[in-house]
Amino acid sequence: MRSARTLSLSLLFLATGPFVWLACGGGKPPETPADESSSGGDSGSSPSTADSSSSDTPAASGSAGGGDTSSAAPAASSASAPAAAAPPTLGSTDCGKCLDTTCAKPAAACAKNNNCQEMIDAVHGCSGSAGSCLDGATPPSAAKPKKLAAAYGKCAKKALTKACKAQCSQ
Repeated sequence: MRSARTLSLSLLFLATGPFVWLACGGGKPPETPADESSSGGDSGSSPSTADSSSSDTPAASGSAGGGDTSSAAPAASSASAPAAAAPPTLGSTDCGKCLDTTCAKPAAACAKNNNCQEMIDAVHGCSGSAGSCLDGATPPSAAKPKKLAAAYGKCAKKALTKACKAQCSQ
């Protein structure tokens, strides 16, 4: 009798394990801090984004008990609280805004080319110091976008030492 009960419990855990794993996000870490805040803060109070609703829908429709998904929501909210202290990206700081204003011409020329624009987006999304963000950005490999990116980089590095020195030295 005891082995039959152990066997049935084992089968129960094997059958429900994948659903619990999906309900908890599937073990996939959030790609950006924005993904964390959108999945943790929106549970139940407002419509979910496409990313969070797609991971919640299979788990909610596939699990027999709705209590598993509701208990996972508070854990996600509390887990996202420490991530809120992430450093701001360069594009959202006064330094980044100064660089955008000072180097508007080369940035506009660069924006006309997708490969060059990707480099500027990488600089704006960087959370280090402005100098390290500029040095760490990978320039495009094609000749024209590489030239446009070099012009932007030269302007931005000059702005760091002159026009934007006060905003970027903090």
